[in-house]
Amino acid sequence: MIDGLKITISGEELRTLLGDGVRRHEKKASRWTRETMRTEEDETEDAPLLPQHMCENEAERHTWRATVLAFIRDHVDAGETYRLSVAELDEGELLPEKPGWLVQDEYEERTRVGFNLDRLVKSVRGLENAATLRNSAEPDRNDFGDFPETVIEETDDFRTTRIDVEGGPEIIKIERK
Repeated sequence: MIDGLKITISGEELRTLLGDGVRRHEKKASRWTRETMRTEEDETEDAPLLPQHMCENEAERHTWRATVLAFIRDHVDAGETYRLSVAELDEGELLPEKPGWLVQDEYEERTRVGFNLDRLVKSVRGLENAATLRNSAEPDRNDFGDFPETVIEETDDFRTTRIDVEGGPEIIKIERK
């Protein structure tokens, strides 16, 4: 019985697939290296110059990845049979490449989550600042000190006020009359 999803692959096929990955990364590294050598004369509307550091980093990343895959390939025994998990297949880049739209969707999802976490952290910090201001106010006061307040809505039962805390979060105060 096999525990989990395992793929059986011959050592010879594994070496071939790893070699394909090495060549793929070497080709990408060469492209990024060529990109670092472009000048303003080479720039077009369809092919703008990219930041030098970005091109250098990408070339280095692909060179490193080619080296890693070559190391693994060189240590695979072509005469053996290997059982690989999905994680191992993914790490060895042995699965088919994802379509571009899927890569873009995953990137946007990761950055959207990161962006929203960043906004959340800023909001919490702003609330901490507001709470500090509130706690430092006189104990019997029911406002935020000298910050300007604007009445948004007033009914027979409630009064809704916006408090302008400079550099902090938007604060809405709802008071029962």
